Amino acid sequence: MNRTKRETPYAIMANWENDLNSFSLRSSLMLGPAESSYQSLGLIFRASNDGQSALICDINKSHRFRIRQLRNGTYQIITAEGKDGWIKNNVIKGINEYNDINIKTNGSDHDIFINGSLVYSFRIENLEAGSFGILIGPETKGRIDYFNIYADEHYRDKSKIYLSDDEIRDLITENDDLKIKLEQSLDARALELENAIRILENQLKTMRLVNEQLDKENSQYAIIKSAVDTNQVDLLMDLSHKVINKTLENRQLKIENKLMTDSLKSVKMNFENLEVELFQKVIDKKIEEQQFIDSILVKFCQVDSLLNQNEPFLQDSLIRIDSLLIETP
Repeated sequence: MNRTKRETPYAIMANWENDLNSFSLRSSLMLGPAESSYQSLGLIFRASNDGQSALICDINKSHRFRIRQLRNGTYQIITAEGKDGWIKNNVIKGINEYNDINIKTNGSDHDIFINGSLVYSFRIENLEAGSFGILIGPETKGRIDYFNIYADEHYRDKSKIYLSDDEIRDLITENDDLKIKLEQSLDARALELENAIRILENQLKTMRLVNEQLDKENSQYAIIKSAVDTNQVDLLMDLSHKVINKTLENRQLKIENKLMTDSLKSVKMNFENLEVELFQKVIDKKIEEQQFIDSILVKFCQVDSLLNQNEPFLQDSLIRIDSLLIETP
């Protein structure tokens, strides 16, 4: 990196939407050789999207570090005990040497480690998470070996989904069920495809038969065409007569079939009428016999009644006859 302007620094921000409030920022910075005594290289953290607030930790080639807070676009020095905020510490290396910086925070407390040594601690309440970046000072050359951000073990990235053991087991069970359903669906689909293939094969067989029949008819038409093309009038006339005769025969057969059908219908109707007539005659005969029997019974009853009425008279007559017989000597 090389910042050639003398008046202003330049910030390079990470393209990452950070939601960490507790983190550890680790990086390794090296200042290159430069004539300017103002060159510096630092880390930016908790930077707002509008660029109006942030925390910055710088180092320079004079073995010094500085911590500042940007609030509403104005810098406030946190390491106020140093000149212009710069504090000298011998653990900071000079030109062409890497300085490992580690910034640890739990959200409000911040510890600054340089090359493994704690160089400063401070506390600021109610800070937002913010973004991370690098600040290159005016007329500054430098390099960065790495830039890593670490979260604690309880951190849950909002861009990821975290599940409990029960939820994981439920998902595994659901996944197994889906696999079974998918296999069953594939088996059913395969069966449908097999049936479709059979249907297509049958259709192909039918089409072959149709094509064979068409080939035969085409052969016959070819004979006719050949006859026409070669002026074989006799053959053509013979075929025409055969077609006409067959047509007439078919018509005659249709007429005869119609007549036979009508005759069968008439015979059937006459037979049904004859059955009805015979049945009616049987009924009439039965009625006539019953009437004859009834008349005989009536006459018998009349005779019996007369006999019953004359029985006393007959008895008297018999008694008189007996008495006369007795009196006669």
